[in-house]
Amino acid sequence: MKDPLDLLHVHPAADGSDESDASINLGAQDGHESSVSAEGGALVLRGDQSPADRLSLLVSWSGHTDAGSLSEQLSESLLGALPHRRLASFDVDELFDYRSRRPQITFTDNRFSNFEAPSLELYEVRDALGRPFLFLTGDEPDYQWERVSSAVLQLVDRLDVKLVVLVDALGLPTPHTRPIGVTAHGNRQDLIEGISTWGPSAQIEAGLSQFLELRVAEADRDVVGYTLHVPHYLAGGRFPHVAVSALEYAGAALELMLPTDELRESSRMVEQDITRQVAQNSEIQGMVDRLERNFDEYATPQQRSLLVKDDDAVPDAEELGAAVEAYLRHHDPAADAEAARTGAIQDLLGDALKDPAGESDPADPDPAAAPGSEPEATAPEGEVHDGPEDAPTDVPRSQEHPESDPEGHDRPE
Repeated sequence: MKDPLDLLHVHPAADGSDESDASINLGAQDGHESSVSAEGGALVLRGDQSPADRLSLLVSWSGHTDAGSLSEQLSESLLGALPHRRLASFDVDELFDYRSRRPQITFTDNRFSNFEAPSLELYEVRDALGRPFLFLTGDEPDYQWERVSSAVLQLVDRLDVKLVVLVDALGLPTPHTRPIGVTAHGNRQDLIEGISTWGPSAQIEAGLSQFLELRVAEADRDVVGYTLHVPHYLAGGRFPHVAVSALEYAGAALELMLPTDELRESSRMVEQDITRQVAQNSEIQGMVDRLERNFDEYATPQQRSLLVKDDDAVPDAEELGAAVEAYLRHHDPAADAEAARTGAIQDLLGDALKDPAGESDPADPDPAAAPGSEPEATAPEGEVHDGPEDAPTDVPRSQEHPESDPEGHDRPE
């Protein structure tokens, strides 16, 4: 059997004189040396690392559970705001089906340029307080899931990773006017118990995130995952709210201070756009009203926060974010925050107004959806329909518990 680590290309540390965009030298930028070094083409821990300095690993990649463009936003937020160094890259030619997911390339006049190849890369990043962690991000591979998972597991063992956290997102029939829901899973009960707003039992289609979580748990390593719930009518565009929530859950589990200021500013601007467009059309307003009634009827009355102890009061949605945001005041809001407002919002809401379909009631969605599965059919990107069956999302169809509502509660007889 081929060595799984053969899939990795290890990058030597930058010397501070020739740094790429993907590698901001930790030592040169913030006075901290890298916790991981490359020796003989392999990644090893620095010799003077203490048990208290054990690294954690955050995993987020694009795939069939990447509603709201979560992975791209996390990568931009973490690598754009925090000191980091690229440690290793996976061999994409071994892992990707280019004909299934054709990359983009630019043609200008009589020349081609800017080939956007897929990537899967491992970084060492330091949070706002200078604490190091590992970040694996990029595109979900099409092939060799066993070898990729084995390579990650070998890195987890070799670098003595104390906790693996995976975050992804799923399109569900929930309203944008309510807090982002979550399904928590893994083998660390202290980091998942009382967190989920919906926890179904179902046979689902697997992604690499679910497969990797299974393999890490089988290896008796600590692992948790947080699947965020994105409104199905916004799942095909860029939705900053889900990235904020993902950073909150991941930061609390990893005990890190992760940047959310720019994403919060983008969220406010996007929400203003959505609110304005919803108010201009009674059909969309009716859909949102029905989703709100359904959400409020079955919402979990009290959800435990990872940011407070068991005997403390549970904060509301604003307070949850403020606990993290308070540590990040030294970060300036993005001067380019308006760029995060995507034209997809206008497409997602505007095009739907002309669709005569959508007679199904979104307040009574297919109750059997579960994290990680794909719908039987998807609408063209940029369209919204008045009903989850037609939504451009990965809303799965469970084969069990048809009486459960989208937030995991049994419907009354």
